Amino acid sequence: MNWDRGYEKAAHLYDMFDRKKNIEFFLHYGLEAGEILDVGAGTGRIAIPLAEKGVKLFCVEPSPAMRREFEKKLVQRPDLAHKIEIAPDDAAHFDFHRSFRAAFLSGSFDHLLDDEERLRSLSKIGRHLTPGGRLIFDVSLEPMVDCPLCPAGAVSRGNKEYRRFVGGRVLPDGKKEVILLFETWTSGTLVKEVEERSVIGVIKKKEVHHLLKEAGFKVEREFSDYDFTVFRNGDSLLIVDASKRK
Repeated sequence: MNWDRGYEKAAHLYDMFDRKKNIEFFLHYGLEAGEILDVGAGTGRIAIPLAEKGVKLFCVEPSPAMRREFEKKLVQRPDLAHKIEIAPDDAAHFDFHRSFRAAFLSGSFDHLLDDEERLRSLSKIGRHLTPGGRLIFDVSLEPMVDCPLCPAGAVSRGNKEYRRFVGGRVLPDGKKEVILLFETWTSGTLVKEVEERSVIGVIKKKEVHHLLKEAGFKVEREFSDYDFTVFRNGDSLLIVDASKRK
């Protein structure tokens, strides 16, 4: 498996632009379960706030650059060392040799590129869940269209401004290339550009349901955002709360 899914050059900028208001959403499940399997944990943007609330997290993250950012944070928070474990592996191959009551797959499902990889990953997660254990994950249902490079956020830090641009193009076999361009400006002068290119898999809701069934899951609830709004056909974000069949 290619571990560079588009984070290796700009992992240090990830948190700056990821502003999804989903911490409270995942905290709801984390407090209920007490321990969480966090697959694709990234920089620990979700894991660290949950650990601060007493949740214990067993994290899986294949990207070396994202793990480095995560570990930098933990160096500053030695009080959380006993609450977080990180495995340098991917969704299809990790093994903690134990089971959990709940698992997260946040922002990662799109990086599973085909049904074979999706099914292997879902099955691996399922083998780590107790009967009735929950899997909570999000997946984009955006249409397959080319997108020109467009502004997608700007952040000021002192005399520096960081700008992000996002674009994409449709590839064969249900995949899409995502292009991220980051600019760093100092006192009004462009001083650095970083371009990330990655490939994501595009999937429809009915295909998600089929894969979950094949992997031994039952869909319990579906949302369209992180305030628990019930999903409706046509929504572009699908958030799934599924249980492992007993």
